[in-house]
Amino acid sequence: MFANRSSPEVVRHVPHRWLISQWTRMGALPDPTMAAFGFEPASIDLTRSVITRVVPIGEAARFLILHFGAQLAEAVSVDDAQGRHLDEILSLSTRDHILAQYELCRRSRKPVYSIACTTDAHDVPVDYEKLLLPFINSHGEVVSVLATTLLISTEGRFERDGIFAHGDFPPPSAVVVYSIDVPREDQPHAAASV
Repeated sequence: MFANRSSPEVVRHVPHRWLISQWTRMGALPDPTMAAFGFEPASIDLTRSVITRVVPIGEAARFLILHFGAQLAEAVSVDDAQGRHLDEILSLSTRDHILAQYELCRRSRKPVYSIACTTDAHDVPVDYEKLLLPFINSHGEVVSVLATTLLISTEGRFERDGIFAHGDFPPPSAVVVYSIDVPREDQPHAAASV
């Protein structure tokens, strides 16, 4: 997967930039289920977030869903995601591209940000922003990934219903992916490999 290397300034949504800033100050994570709770409470909306545990399989991994936010579940028409693997709930048209973003996050141990343009039922332009943050154990392995998402439109109001009906996220051709090159305080010299 091709990803543009960038600094946090490429991230449009200010709360997502704030999450990256908080993430840089976090140390190793002993329990992946606690990933979201290391942040200041006001900076994360769990209804639009996904927390996954990384399950290594040889050189690759699967991502076991520990939390799937209610607002996101409603948007993609999935009501039983918890306890399943991410690859089991994603649509065929976007599965490989989304899993590649997660794998990039796991391998680089850096935040991955993507933005895609779509429209609502009335053709109002809507941007879909997603930020993936890896959480690392004391051995330097990524043990979980927090995904936080946002639908936003410069036009103001838009219709959320049906934007991602049946899990059809924007196609890979409509998505720009960035690997955010920012060091963590516990790994000041770590460099992203893209």
